[in-house]
Amino acid sequence: MIRLLVLALALSGALFAGDPASDAVRETAEGWRAALIKQDKTALDRLLADDLIYTHASGKSQTKTEYIEAVTNGPSMYESFNQTHTRIRVYGDLAILSGYVDVKTPGRDSYRVRTLEIYKKNHGQWQFSEKESVRVPNPKP
Repeated sequence: MIRLLVLALALSGALFAGDPASDAVRETAEGWRAALIKQDKTALDRLLADDLIYTHASGKSQTKTEYIEAVTNGPSMYESFNQTHTRIRVYGDLAILSGYVDVKTPGRDSYRVRTLEIYKKNHGQWQFSEKESVRVPNPKP
């Protein structure tokens, strides 16, 4: 009986242990959002893939160069990001992150987007490669 309990606990720990690739993708996602808030061009250049296509909820698409230029000039456009219901699926050197992000901008109420993001591994480093998002209603309190 005790052996069965120990085996069940060991298996449950393995099932809920973090996957190293998923953890690295999550760190990359958190890293580019933090760099965005700080307007850190160097970090954004490192974390965003050269072939980035960033499609905003409005439908506007930007390349890596256009995106970095837009978000690092002038005052910061963002105060915080809160990711929820995040799901990361890894397929070799590609990963798909989906979920919700509550976005807070200076002087405005926060808004929520449903996001779909693609990450790829370049030279051993996960990079943000593509994004599409759509605004959705904020959750009810």
